[in-house]
Amino acid sequence: MRGPDLRETLSDETVAEIRAAWLEHGVLVFPDQLLTDRQQVAFSMRFGPLEEDLIDPSKFIANLGNLDEDGKLRDPASLKSRFLRANQLWHSDSAYFNAAAKFSFLNGRQIASDMQGGETQWADMRAAYDELDADKRSVIDGKVVLHDMQTSRAKTGRLLSPEERAKWPAVHHPMVRVHEETGRKALYVGSQATCVTGWDEVASQKLFAELMDFATHDRFVHTHRWRQGDLVCWDNRRTVHRQVAFDEARFPRVVVRTTVRGTAPDVIDGKPVDEFARARAAA
Repeated sequence: MRGPDLRETLSDETVAEIRAAWLEHGVLVFPDQLLTDRQQVAFSMRFGPLEEDLIDPSKFIANLGNLDEDGKLRDPASLKSRFLRANQLWHSDSAYFNAAAKFSFLNGRQIASDMQGGETQWADMRAAYDELDADKRSVIDGKVVLHDMQTSRAKTGRLLSPEERAKWPAVHHPMVRVHEETGRKALYVGSQATCVTGWDEVASQKLFAELMDFATHDRFVHTHRWRQGDLVCWDNRRTVHRQVAFDEARFPRVVVRTTVRGTAPDVIDGKPVDEFARARAAA
C-alpha cells in the first residue's frame, strides 16, 4: 500500500482508512518509510497501546536485527542470535500472552542490497480456515491449544532460563480464533503450539503439522523482499509469519518492530479460555 508519509501526524480519517484496509487485507506494505524510533512508536500508537520489548521493558521498540551495540555483525552463535532465530518459524506475535498481540509493525532500517534470503513471509490463516473441508473443521472447532515459548525456542537450541520460564508461562488459546472486529474465523496455530487440551503431544503435533502444511501453501502466502525504508504492518489475529533464513555473518539486516497489545484474553462459550481448558481437561 502506497500512501501517506508516516513520519507526519496523520488525520483520524487517514488512520481509519489504514485500519479498514488492514481488516480487509491482513498485511499492508508502505515503501519508503525510513522512520526513527520515535516516529514508529507515534504511528503505531494510533492503533492502540503498545507492548513493551521482551528484552528491555523500558522500550516499545524491539530490535530484531543482527548487529551488536557497536554496529558490527553479531556472532550467529550468540544467545541473542539463537533466541531471535525462532522468528524463522511460523508464528503469531505474543502467542505466549493471554491477550496475544493485535497488530505488528516492522520497519526495515538497514537492509543489505545484495542480501540473499532474509525475506519475511505471511500466511493468511483466515483464508486457510475458509478452505478446510467440513470434516477437518469439525475436528478443530472448539479445541483449545497450549502455547509455550519454550516449544519454539527449543527448536533453535536456545532453551529458556528458569527466570524466563517464570516470566513467560504457557497459556491457552482457541485453535480457531474469532476476530473481534470482523467476526471471521482463522486458524490459530504456529511454532509455539504445544498440545491440544485433552490430547497427547504426539497426536497434537501431528495435527499442527498437517494444518500448517495446508495453511502455508503458496496460495495463502505473501513473501516480502525487503528494501531499506519499507514498513510492513500485519494483523496477528489473522496471519502467521516467519523470517526466511540468510547468512547472518555476512549480511546486515536491521528490522525493528512495534506491536499493539491485545485487548482481552480469548473467550470460549462465555468463559476465559484458561478456565474452559481446565474444565475440558478435567472432563
